[in-house]
Amino acid sequence: MAGVSISDFGASFIDYLPDVTETLNNVVTMRKYARNDYKWEGANIQFYVHTARNFALGNIEDGGAFPVANKQDYVAATAFRRFNVGSVQISDGALANAATSKRAAIDVVTSELRGMTEGMAKYDEYMSMRDGTGVVGRVGTNVAATWGITDARLIWDKQSYEIRSNAAIATLRGTTTVNSVARALDANGNFAVTSSAALPAGSTATDFVVWPNAVNRCVTGLQSLVDDTAGTFQGVNTTTYPRYTSPVLDNSGTLRPLSPTLFRRMLAMIKQESGGTEAVNGLTVITNNWQGIEAEELYEPELRITPDTKTVGLNLPEFQSAFGRIKIVTSHDCPFNTMFFIDFNEIYRAVQKELDWRRDKAGGIFQRSDSSAVWRATALEIHEYFIKQRNRCGRIDDLAETAATAY
Repeated sequence: MAGVSISDFGASFIDYLPDVTETLNNVVTMRKYARNDYKWEGANIQFYVHTARNFALGNIEDGGAFPVANKQDYVAATAFRRFNVGSVQISDGALANAATSKRAAIDVVTSELRGMTEGMAKYDEYMSMRDGTGVVGRVGTNVAATWGITDARLIWDKQSYEIRSNAAIATLRGTTTVNSVARALDANGNFAVTSSAALPAGSTATDFVVWPNAVNRCVTGLQSLVDDTAGTFQGVNTTTYPRYTSPVLDNSGTLRPLSPTLFRRMLAMIKQESGGTEAVNGLTVITNNWQGIEAEELYEPELRITPDTKTVGLNLPEFQSAFGRIKIVTSHDCPFNTMFFIDFNEIYRAVQKELDWRRDKAGGIFQRSDSSAVWRATALEIHEYFIKQRNRCGRIDDLAETAATAY
């Protein structure tokens, strides 16, 4: 057309909106529910576990001898500290260029400091539901530049990950840097990860994918706290003292559907082992969103609709049985195919230092570099999770579900 149109008028400003659009899930669960009232100092935490009764009792005939005296047995349990750290670096130019949000979507200090602390909390949330090894997931069937992983929720763009042997996690094959993760599952039922290069030589399916430098340095999460594995946990030999374990219902690796019977069986196991005549109430069931679908559909056939019904569906935050009541909480980071039955009176988050920035004597966060035109800030927290009466918590494994997104 003759004259001027929007497309060829070159003097228009752009209307920039403030703030940024968030696409990352930063919700945390464990810090909310675990007991956070345990502050401590010293080399480690130690408490005692009752492992055996005095069995010097029984029956005699008239005039018979009393049993030889015996005693109660106790064994010490211990918990140590774990360090979570993070760092931020901002150049002098960036500080001057984006000091406020007047000319930037978000000021650079808020962006980096808030983003780092939220990232640290999110990382800790994921690990707080795992076994402390630092494993993020395992390599799927496809091993190439685009490769599969069993769990992509802690696969972050631009991060490098260690690929470690499935035979021995101590064996490092090499590292790979992630470019992106596809939302949908691949043809093999894993999540598709695109890296900047092929996986390290020798990588194979079921290899461990580990956060860098995190092997056996992460917090002790629910997969270890609530477990029945024989070995040593918190300094207690659970082969010798199997009562210091948690009830676990698995299906030998074969996935099966969730059922009300499994709920009741777990509640009955916890009530049987922990004692008491009253129903077990107040347990919180932590599971992932896909297993939440399975829980909701348990009673869908019982749904009744009348002409005045305005809302269709179930509100199932709690499940009631003769053995007790549970509250179901779905978490973004809970392991797949798993439900944790938790008495949060037994699980502690023991803190030596809360998550905070390391400050100078004047209280400042940023430290100037005299070799480069940058300012650095580092954050640190020292804490650990531990559990006391393990048989008051339980776990159901090998539950069938269908994840619909990698994120």
